[in-house]
Amino acid sequence: MTPTNAYSGNNGRAAMLANGVYYMAGNNNNGSGTPTNIINSTGVEIASPGQSIATVPTQVGTFSITQLMDPTTGKPYAADKAGKDNNFRGMTIFNNTLYVTKGSGGNGVNTVYQVGTAGTLPSLANATSAAISILPGFPTILAKNLDATGNYPFGIWFANATTLYVGDEGDGTAADAAKSPAAGVQKWVLSGGTWTRVYVLQNGLNLGVPYGVANYPASLNPATDGIRNITGKVNSDGTVTIYGITSTVSTNGDQGADPNKLVSITDVLANMDPAVAAKGAVHYAADRRRG
Repeated sequence: MTPTNAYSGNNGRAAMLANGVYYMAGNNNNGSGTPTNIINSTGVEIASPGQSIATVPTQVGTFSITQLMDPTTGKPYAADKAGKDNNFRGMTIFNNTLYVTKGSGGNGVNTVYQVGTAGTLPSLANATSAAISILPGFPTILAKNLDATGNYPFGIWFANATTLYVGDEGDGTAADAAKSPAAGVQKWVLSGGTWTRVYVLQNGLNLGVPYGVANYPASLNPATDGIRNITGKVNSDGTVTIYGITSTVSTNGDQGADPNKLVSITDVLANMDPAVAAKGAVHYAADRRRG
């Protein structure tokens, strides 16, 4: 057991053990009297296994929209409320490099970030000075300016050094679910130092279509809004299989408590043609439904 006061009053969302330490990602500043010491230590964090509960949480870098230029003024964006740009959700480690996503809230940028230097995971000694930056080619539009066509990334999985799959959970609005061009599993390819989204795997997810659940009130039937956490494997036949957990929309007061699904999606790793990708289908590995 590793006790930590890492996300007191906020939400921890991901954790990974690597190089003998835990890396964690989660919410920062819930906007309701969050103490300054919590704001200054949450977002991405690092902790030692078995540490004392009295250990002061250590933040791994910080991101601010002041790092980006406002295209309307040619100057850096004005700063958001403290900590709000570091409301992270998904996390992965690939080639000894840490990556996180932000996909919710009205501040910051919903996108994919690199934490620290490529090829070197942050350590307890240099964690606070680690840089957090948006991957080249990924969205830089402010979250407050997004609409139903925007990006809401969650889980991320690298098939190789030039192919990254991103689970997009949708915007959480029932009326938008069926028409979202970004929700599902996005495929991004790196070329010439820049990432490009080549297509989004949606076929078979039935976005926005309510489904029934045994012994569950029909008035609360949820619909799939997108995909949250993902992982995957590269197959010997040149395909990849991606496993994901669906996000939902419903009339439930707490959509995070909706019965959702575990799905698998197969993609041809080398494929770059959206028309070919659209012929694939989602397979329901299991329903996480109440019965």
